Amino acid sequence: MTYPLPLSPLPLSDEHRESFWRRSGWSPGLPDREREAIEHRWDDESIEIAEVFGW
Repeated sequence: MTYPLPLSPLPLSDEHRESFWRRSGWSPGLPDREREAIEHRWDDESIEIAEVFGW
């Protein structure tokens, strides 16, 4: 039996997302602007693509 592909991927968990952001220089102690820049740059789709390529 074939299963249809989901229309959109499931969102990453907060833990997964934060783990990736930390590897990109993110930390809770960063100034708000720097922290938010990393969070906006690395959305779920960008994180998934980076991880496919071994980052």
